[in-house]
Amino acid sequence: MRIVLAIACVILLGAVAVTASVAPGMKQPGPAAGPTAMPYHTAVPAVATIPPDIGDRGARTYARLWGQFSVPVEGSEVPHDLGLMPGAPRDYRAGVHEGIDFPAPSGTTVLAAATGKVIRVDTSFLDWTREQQDIALYEALTLGYTPAATLDRIRGRQIWIDHGKGVVTRYAHLLAVRRLDVGEIVEAGTPIGEVGSSGYPQGGPHLHFEVRVGDDYYGDGLSSDALLRAVSRLFR
Repeated sequence: MRIVLAIACVILLGAVAVTASVAPGMKQPGPAAGPTAMPYHTAVPAVATIPPDIGDRGARTYARLWGQFSVPVEGSEVPHDLGLMPGAPRDYRAGVHEGIDFPAPSGTTVLAAATGKVIRVDTSFLDWTREQQDIALYEALTLGYTPAATLDRIRGRQIWIDHGKGVVTRYAHLLAVRRLDVGEIVEAGTPIGEVGSSGYPQGGPHLHFEVRVGDDYYGDGLSSDALLRAVSRLFR
């Protein structure tokens, strides 16, 4: 009997702790709420492991990418707000930001930042419902991190472009995508989509732009002035 009572107390205290961690204003699912099937989206392709010659994270790795990209949003400039940078905390999902946000009006043209091969394009896409989002974010807060599948859904409609040597750019939260095929080569500056807020409308219209280096994201491990300099040097 004592063992049963002890287990019950642990379960009750765990439930209280989880409830306390929910962000203000977020809908907390009832006890009966369970996982809901996510809408269809293009399968996430495997990304090649970065080769040994640029495998170290640090100045030499990043320097190889400096000046290799053009600004991916028509008429925009590189942001300088740390909250829009890689590594910025995202407390609503117990995670961190992995890209660079370019705020822009919905429908603004998104451009390929460099020449490369399309490896993902969400031509057939259905956004999740607010209920599905709330359940997923509640789960993330409970776990203390954002699961990969949830993070992918938060990014919404996406295009990924492979630039070789383990470097991939991701364009997320898109309102719409252009007629592109997986395997197609696009040149730098080619219109590929439109700015939107799919996946996380609460963030407002913006392009979430990631530079992936192997399995990591550009800017990981940097902060403050070093991060801002590294981001600004990406673009020519």
